[in-house]
Amino acid sequence: MFANSPFKSLSPKQLEAKELITQKINETLDGINDNAIIKIEGLAGSGKTVLMSQLFYDFWKKSVEVTENDDMTSHEYSVALLVRHEQQRRTYEQIAKKLNMGKNMVMDVSAFINKGKKVDILLVDEAHLLWSGNYSRAKSETWEPELIALHKLAKTLVLIYDPNQLVSARSKVEDNDQLMSILNGDKTITINLNEQWRINANQNTIEWIQRLARFDKNSLVTTPKDNGYEIKFFDDASAFRKAIEIKNQNNGLSRMVATYDWKYSQGSRPKDGSLFWNVTFGDEIMPWNLELPEVKEAQKKQIPWQEIDSSINEMGSDFTVQGIDLNYIGVILGPSVVWNEETNSLDIDADKSMDHQKIRKVKGTYNTLENKKYLKNVVNVLLTRGVHGLYIYAVDDKLREKLRGLTK
Repeated sequence: MFANSPFKSLSPKQLEAKELITQKINETLDGINDNAIIKIEGLAGSGKTVLMSQLFYDFWKKSVEVTENDDMTSHEYSVALLVRHEQQRRTYEQIAKKLNMGKNMVMDVSAFINKGKKVDILLVDEAHLLWSGNYSRAKSETWEPELIALHKLAKTLVLIYDPNQLVSARSKVEDNDQLMSILNGDKTITINLNEQWRINANQNTIEWIQRLARFDKNSLVTTPKDNGYEIKFFDDASAFRKAIEIKNQNNGLSRMVATYDWKYSQGSRPKDGSLFWNVTFGDEIMPWNLELPEVKEAQKKQIPWQEIDSSINEMGSDFTVQGIDLNYIGVILGPSVVWNEETNSLDIDADKSMDHQKIRKVKGTYNTLENKKYLKNVVNVLLTRGVHGLYIYAVDDKLREKLRGLTK
């Protein structure tokens, strides 16, 4: 059974959501409604993508082939699945390929919009990553925000949207009334999934991770006892790296990721003569994700980053793991993540972040509430990927010392 398989069992809550969504989609197919919008919300790991995968496969399978007058064969109705996150899109492409669903069932958002062909059912995963600004990608007279364009190209639009995974100013919606209407208007049906299915831990551990990832007050407290889930903090960077490598050897699908606190520039090389853009932590140096030649070669074959054997030798980021399940996740909290002694929680020093495509400088500083919100959401994404375990190494000395004292 492969990642996000449409054949995985659904919980009662997921089944209830699936039945409601199916009913609403059928109403549009029968001509009762048009331009219907269904929004699926839920915490990271609540089973949104597995639900989307089942909807995708079910409606493709039910869309029986018919022969038209010109003897051309087509489906009775059309369905497409889009996702802006490249690695997640590759996962869906694997599903479509293994199930012989045909080409162009899974598409890049921009390619679908440029094609301009309306479909009956449009499924959009990771819709919180859709761009609300142009950013010089298209002619200003023809451009419109991606969500608005997609709404026009669908009889029924089904979105997975998690505001807590909105990680960039490029996806901001609050200042656009039309976007807010699509997401939260009277005609939008919102379905909430609130059960945790990714993290295989007891409830106390799940809540501990969620509170840490939300930067809640007094969340830096002793970790709960849990025989089924492993939380470890490391004082030594080399021991941290070795531990994840061992987990990958023994359990598979274990990777290291980091906050975007080290330089990276796509399409160029470091001026110091280094072969790769690297992440330096303790005595360890690792290239950023998608830097190694063997990883790039595997990507040409549409293999998702986390499933490439050599990616264990790279440092992942939210760019490569958002929406992804890993058996064990090793998270490096870079210099931008610090300990707030007053609130006893994690905090963000945005001036130490290198993620300048996602955040904007205001009056000489990146330390604005909006920027901090985006960077906190990145940390939330990284901390909630692990199914069986979470390993953490903090670059900031005070935070690393604080974390070391939290395990029983």
